[in-house]
Amino acid sequence: MFKSTSALKLTVFATLISLFLVMTLATLLLGDYSIVIQNYLNTLIPKNLLGALTFTLILTPAMALGLPRQIAALSAGFLFGTGFGTLLATISAVLGCIVTLILARKLFANMVQRSYPKPLAKVSHFFSHNTFLKALIIRLLPAGSNFLTNVLAGTARSPIKPYVLGSALGFLPQMTIFSLMGAGLQVNGQQQLIISVILLVIALLLSSYLYQKTHSKFTLS
Repeated sequence: MFKSTSALKLTVFATLISLFLVMTLATLLLGDYSIVIQNYLNTLIPKNLLGALTFTLILTPAMALGLPRQIAALSAGFLFGTGFGTLLATISAVLGCIVTLILARKLFANMVQRSYPKPLAKVSHFFSHNTFLKALIIRLLPAGSNFLTNVLAGTARSPIKPYVLGSALGFLPQMTIFSLMGAGLQVNGQQQLIISVILLVIALLLSSYLYQKTHSKFTLS
C-alpha cells in the first residue's frame, strides 16, 4: 500500500510539472501565431457537422491505437471549443475503447490463455469483480495507458457493458478539463486556461484520494 500510494503521489507531481512545462512551451511557441494556426485548422476541419464527423473518424482509430486522451481532448477543445470538444473527444475515446477491447478479445485472448494462463487468470479475476468501479477509477487517474488497459481488459474477457460505461464516465473529467485547456490556447483564452489548470489540480487530488480509499478493496477483490 505504501509503495503504490507513493508511486501515485509521484505520478501526480510529475503530471503537474509536465503540464506546467507543456503550457509554458505552448505559450512561448504559439504566441501571436495562435490565430494563424487556429484559422488554418478551421479550414481543414470546419466547425460544422461534417467537420465533427471527420474529426471523430480520425480521432477514434488514433485513440484505439494509443493516442493519449489528454492530447485528443486538447485538440478537440482547440478546434471546437470546450463543450463540443469534450463531447467529441469522449465519444472518440469510448469508440476507440470498444474497438481495442473487441480486437483484443478476438485476436489475443486464446493465444494469451495458452501461453500465460496464470497471469491471465489474475487479470480476469481483477476485471470480473466491480468492473464498473474499477474502470471508472482507472480512467480518473492521470497515469496509465488507455491502449494497454483496453488490451488487458479485452484479453481477460472482462464484461463489456460495465467496463465501457465506467470508462465513459471516467473519461469525462479529464476530457472536460483538457478541452477547456485547448479552448484556452485560442486567442484571448487565458482565463479558460487558468480555470482548466485549477480544475486539473483538483481532479488529480480527488483521483488520488479516491484511489487510496478503494485500493484495499481492489486488492481483496
